[in-house]
Amino acid sequence: MAIRFRRPRETHNEVLGTYSFPSRTVQVLKTQDDRIRWTCDCDKFRRQGRQREPLWCKHIAKAAARRSLERLTRRVSVGRGLER
Repeated sequence: MAIRFRRPRETHNEVLGTYSFPSRTVQVLKTQDDRIRWTCDCDKFRRQGRQREPLWCKHIAKAAARRSLERLTRRVSVGRGLER
């Protein structure tokens, strides 16, 4: 009996943001099914690939905080500019 393995479908994710740190790079991706996915190039993140829990590392936490601040300050500045 032959066992056939399906190849994982190649997903084309849209890059929403890239956050660089001195030794690591974090990307925020939007998948085809409109989900947000964070990826990091550190060893800890790669080792977590076999777990069911959401993948996370300290670099993603820092990038998420930076993204939140960017989005927050951008909204505030746009809001003030529209009032004039």
